[in-house]
Amino acid sequence: MLTLYSNTLLSMSLPKVWVTLGRQEPLVHVFNGEGVLRPAIEASLSNKSGWEIKEVMVAKGDSVKTGQALVVYANREAENRYLDAQAQFMQQQLAIEELQDQYVEASRNSDEHLSRTVKRNLEGARITLEVQQRNLDSLKEALVSERELKAPFDGIVQKVNAVKGMASASVGPDIQLASSNQGYEMQLQIPASLSRLIGGGQTTDIQVQIADTTETMSGVIQLMDTTETMSRVMNQGENESQDKREGATNKRILINVNNEKLRGGEQASLLLSISSPNEGGILVPNKAIHREGSESYIFVVEEKKGALGNTSVARKVNVQTGDANEHETVVKGGIFPDSPIILESSEPILDGERIRVKTNKINS
Repeated sequence: MLTLYSNTLLSMSLPKVWVTLGRQEPLVHVFNGEGVLRPAIEASLSNKSGWEIKEVMVAKGDSVKTGQALVVYANREAENRYLDAQAQFMQQQLAIEELQDQYVEASRNSDEHLSRTVKRNLEGARITLEVQQRNLDSLKEALVSERELKAPFDGIVQKVNAVKGMASASVGPDIQLASSNQGYEMQLQIPASLSRLIGGGQTTDIQVQIADTTETMSGVIQLMDTTETMSRVMNQGENESQDKREGATNKRILINVNNEKLRGGEQASLLLSISSPNEGGILVPNKAIHREGSESYIFVVEEKKGALGNTSVARKVNVQTGDANEHETVVKGGIFPDSPIILESSEPILDGERIRVKTNKINS
């Protein structure tokens, strides 16, 4: 009885441990991200010569077609240059007609010297006329092209900075236009472990906030390489050094969404749940796995029979680990599914040390 009582007191002083059982299930990676939908293709449009804005033809949110006039401009100086060039061209035509009359007169009078002189002058005048014709065509083409700002593609007007009576691009681009055909995109940063399981072109549902409602839309996932990631980060004004720090553990993806209800700037959220390929292992909570250098091990409970009853000891088991998420890791060998794995202990334990197993198990 004294021995039994002594063992009972001893067991009360043993380290307490809580155990769990491994699970033979696929490892699931879950990611929840939020972002803002922005146009996949956007153009900043202005009059390249800085002409005065005569009329604004569109407003923010308007849908426009390729070639549609967005802004009308005016420039008196450019118009006068064209009219002056046109007048000089007409004067040169009159000069050529006069030289032609002189040549006819010289030929009628059989004045060979005068005929040769007039003929040379006539050839020179015709060359000058050709030069003036090219200059006139160029001025006319510039006048026509600069007079109207036209949509380069079908799209949605994102922003209108043009103000009647002001010079073009006085307060930023006159028109900000987003392509309606290329849709909108949301950039997200995901764990590198999850990016390995995502294929480019994979579809997923996203939740988009439109006015006071939330709508489910279909999106297409695109993986971003390093060059593309840095280019888009710099374009959006993010911190480059922050991206480099996070690049080792995170990757970037784009979610492309094409829906006629979108106008850009909508808040959107995404929930991804992807199972890892079956590695033939057992799922073990991360907190149960210990590491020393390149080795990984866990503690399991081993029951030993004795004359005064069974005792429990902690047994160190080296294991090989596989894929992992933020909660669990795949253990490929060393334990069985029904092995009681030590999840937590009231104090540090050693291999072969007696322990006291608590009945209320803590699961992962």
